[in-house]
Parts: sequence; C-alpha cells; structure tokens
Amino acid sequence: MHTTSQSALLVFALGCLTIQGCGPSLEEVRSYEAEEGDLLVRNGNTRIELTQTFKPGEPNGLFDGGVAVITQGEPNRRAEINAVCSMPDLPNWPQYDNIYGRWLETDEQPGEKGGDTDWQLLSFFDGKHMDKGGEKAPDWAKRLSENLCRKGDFQDK
Repeated sequence: MHTTSQSALLVFALGCLTIQGCGPSLEEVRSYEAEEGDLLVRNGNTRIELTQTFKPGEPNGLFDGGVAVITQGEPNRRAEINAVCSMPDLPNWPQYDNIYGRWLETDEQPGEKGGDTDWQLLSFFDGKHMDKGGEKAPDWAKRLSENLCRKGDFQDK
C-alpha cells in the first residue's frame, strides 16, 4: 500500500510539472529565442504571443512574423507584424525603428497579403513616438518593437 501511495504521488507531481511546463510562459522571451506560443510582450492585461516565427529579411534589420493578441475580457486577435530596426547615427538609415501591423482575418496567415498595414509606429532614438497609418498603433507596439530590435530590457549583453 505504501508503494502504491508513493507511485500515485509521483504521477501526480509529474503531471503538475508537465502542466506547468506546457502552460503559457510568464516571462517575456526575446524574439530571437522565442518559439510559437511564447510570450513576447506583456502590457497591462494584454499578452502578445508568437504565432509565426519572425524571419529576418533583406536588408538586415527587417523582421516579419505573426502574433496573437490576448486581452482579458476581449476576443483574441491575430496580427501580421513587420519591423524595420535601425541604429543610431548609421549613415543613410533613419533615426528610428519602424513597426507596423495588419489585423488578420479568421483563417488568414501572416504573409498572405503583402504591403497592407492597419497601423504603424515610429520609435525615434530621442524617445519620441509617431503614429502613422490608418489607425493608432496598439499600446503594446512600442514594447514589441523593443523586443524585435533588442532594446531596453532586451538589450544584448
């Protein structure tokens, strides 16, 4: 009977660890280390999770991928995200990072339609931000831009 209790406890403990390990990540993950389902940004009660790995493009500094926007009490949304990362004082490059997105329709995948955007945010290196595009950029766009361009808490060390 003692062995049966220990076995049951072991199975229970392993089950709990498995459930915790398979649940959504609680900490933001750097975009270049993230896997689908990982948390890229937490902004208030909104989670931005990776749905399609960001692929570097040409020229360097262009990233293209997909995210799920999960906010308590609201329907989940998905978006195709593009970011163009720059560097301060780099000749012939803008003095800002550029992130833009397009809301996806049901069953649509990122990358199916090129060129269309719903919102755009320029993050200047002097700390200013400018909305561009058809609608205001979501509040989480600045933090996602920092993740994609590895600034702030995402700074390479």
